Amino acid sequence: MHTHRTLAIGIVAHVDAGKTSLTERLLFDTGTIETLGRVDDGTTRTDTDAIERRRGIPTCPH
Repeated sequence: MHTHRTLAIGIVAHVDAGKTSLTERLLFDTGTIETLGRVDDGTTRTDTDAIERRRGIPTCPH
């Protein structure tokens, strides 16, 4: 029997502290996403809003 466990965490820090990069790495290392995105490229999973991608400020997906 294989069980699935979910862990909810919050990452809080000042701007440009690396929250999005850390989030992306955690998603990648746990196998949740297959490719590792980059903040500078606007390819991270949490870069969902066009205005935030242009500004380089990612937001949480809805």
